[in-house]
Amino acid sequence: MKLDYNPVELRVITYNIRHAEGLDGKVRPEAVAAELRPLHADVIALQEVDRYKWRSGLHDQARYFARELGMNYVFAPSIRSGLSQYGIALLSRYPLESPRQYRLSGGREPRSLLTAELHLSGRKITVATTHLGVAAAERQQQLPQLQYILKGVPEPLLLMGDFNSISPGMPKLGLIRLKFPEVTSTVLKGGEIDHIFVSSDLAYEAPVATVPSRASDHLPVVASLVMKPAREP
Repeated sequence: MKLDYNPVELRVITYNIRHAEGLDGKVRPEAVAAELRPLHADVIALQEVDRYKWRSGLHDQARYFARELGMNYVFAPSIRSGLSQYGIALLSRYPLESPRQYRLSGGREPRSLLTAELHLSGRKITVATTHLGVAAAERQQQLPQLQYILKGVPEPLLLMGDFNSISPGMPKLGLIRLKFPEVTSTVLKGGEIDHIFVSSDLAYEAPVATVPSRASDHLPVVASLVMKPAREP
């Protein structure tokens, strides 16, 4: 066996931004950007992202963050009302190719899975984000749908998002949920509900960490990953 490609390092973040409404009750996307900028992420998954909604000044928030951080982006609207949209987004320092949105049913609010592909050093990785329902009954319907969709997604796979659950159940797919330190919460009211999952092709260098923030009621969750070297006969 010989090495085909060198390991690829990725710094990744998942962050539910609550349409950039901070703890002071003010919508300030610049505060979210200020939290993310010094983290120097390669890939960012965002949830609760507004586009053309009155409450957030009719801005396209995904486009704003991509511009401010110098990243590419794709946005998937889970809810539409005329021109107004609300959903999830992926940002990346690398081009995001073949974006695809999958609808998840069974909730009071429509939910989605967003996937895209990155090509790094001649290799391909699938990145994905989702935001599952708040109620357990919603998640019980959405998780099997999510698992079914992801079975057909090429690996290596990076899945990030707000699962609204301490134990989302994704290990059934053979995905690894990255570990937090013993005392960690991803939301101010308590609980580890924002997660990062990886397939076995990806390794992580240390437990994932949260970053203090007052720009949302969630905290950014950060991990450093290494895509293992590919081998060929």
